[in-house]
Amino acid sequence: MGTNFDFKRYLNRVIKYFIYLSIIFILIVGIFSLATNKEFNFYNLFRPGTGIQLAVFIVVMSLIYPLFGYVTKKVYLNKSYEDDKGTINDIFIKNRYKIECEGKEFTKYRHKSALIRTMRMFEDAIIVDISDNPIKLKGPRKDVFRLSRMIEYATRDTSKEE
Repeated sequence: MGTNFDFKRYLNRVIKYFIYLSIIFILIVGIFSLATNKEFNFYNLFRPGTGIQLAVFIVVMSLIYPLFGYVTKKVYLNKSYEDDKGTINDIFIKNRYKIECEGKEFTKYRHKSALIRTMRMFEDAIIVDISDNPIKLKGPRKDVFRLSRMIEYATRDTSKEE
């Protein structure tokens, strides 16, 4: 698992976010059109010339979000990964993740809920690089930071604190 920028994966995420944001925009406009008692007109919601600005906004957000929405975070363990493997696996299971595949140097987890996976556009995988200490979690920012804090807390050495 390298730390190099994967342009193909980035482009895939850009396309997914463009489609996702476009659908959300269409749904919002559709809800407003159904909620009005009068005949719907796009210009009632937006001033003239706003269409180009909205399109640019959706494109820019689609280009930017994949750069910041996915991270790799190091998690320091006090013992080896093999010693803490059960604890780490339990944390993922309690957070509704399951092991999708395991290799010699990584474990790939996916969310169990089909609805969550769909809402995240099937970009829910968290890859745990176990080739070294610190281990590295790679995936969606929010989940990686939340799970890494849980792992750090669960695997900390409490014998020094007593």
